[in-house]
Amino acid sequence: MKKTLFWVLSFVITLLFAVFQRMTGPTYPLRGELSAGGKVISYSLVRSCETGLPCAVLKSRGLDGLNGRLSWRRYKTADQWSGEEFSCVGGECSARVPSQPPAGKVEYFVEADSDQGRARLGEGTVVTRFKGAVPAPILVPHIILMFLFMLFSVRIFISAALRLDPVRHSVPATVSFLVLGGFLFGPLTQYYAFGQAWTGFPMGRDLTDNKALLMLVFWSAALWATLKGRAARFWVMTAFFVTAAVYLVPHSMFGSELDYEKGVVVTGK
Repeated sequence: MKKTLFWVLSFVITLLFAVFQRMTGPTYPLRGELSAGGKVISYSLVRSCETGLPCAVLKSRGLDGLNGRLSWRRYKTADQWSGEEFSCVGGECSARVPSQPPAGKVEYFVEADSDQGRARLGEGTVVTRFKGAVPAPILVPHIILMFLFMLFSVRIFISAALRLDPVRHSVPATVSFLVLGGFLFGPLTQYYAFGQAWTGFPMGRDLTDNKALLMLVFWSAALWATLKGRAARFWVMTAFFVTAAVYLVPHSMFGSELDYEKGVVVTGK
């Protein structure tokens, strides 16, 4: 019974970490509300687009009849602002920015007609990043394996913290999930999305790649200690604390970014 409860607790904690990363990352849509037509409309401004087609950046239900203007330019360039009027019909808005190459970014702002006149949605400009389509056979295993890695990490920590049964077999499984999810399917996912498989140390400063590398170092130490029976509890708990700290850093921060002037993908800031 206790084991079942510990697994349920581990699942809930893992889910909380995953949701936190998702909602605090730089690709999560910005949300807000607008008073128009005598009603309050909730909207979202997109910060992640798929390359190949113009990207609809304003989304919400109940926007029918809303009009406004979209202004945009390529991110970190001296481009002049481009703009066009838009309208929302049938639940879709014609506010779209043109497609960019993988890792290309566009900054934009939306002005909509509200009850108080034309008003800008959100504060400042919004940056959206384009990425290539990642095949499901690559993306799905990556997501599942990284979720399992965190799930087992939490479960192992609970056992170690309460000095329960040995975690000898769980640690190798945890490291396997990390290696497969973060160093096989992870680079494949990044390759399809941005054209480069690995942009962390020593090739670059990509934070997501470097976080995975940091976790591997500490979990490798925990694995070695577990197999050798040397202060395994200390290394397991240390590896988990490092993992927890990593997962508290928003996902995709300082990720791949296209330098339009040089025409190469670099680490964003």
